[in-house]
Amino acid sequence: MRLNSTAKLAFYNARKRSGDTTHLSEVTGYSTGHITNVINGNRSVNPIIANAMYKISSRRLKTSELA
Repeated sequence: MRLNSTAKLAFYNARKRSGDTTHLSEVTGYSTGHITNVINGNRSVNPIIANAMYKISSRRLKTSELA
């Protein structure tokens, strides 16, 4: 089953870490401000950003499971 862009954003938000915004910016070529706006829901999630988010967070535990 393939995840849509919104599902990938939700998956990423449960697993995001410090420095991820900068890393996503470097990988995708978008500015950190644009990445932040996408994460906050102010801009739509395009497939390039969604795939990059999923790729960096796919093997991580949820943030709630760490502590």
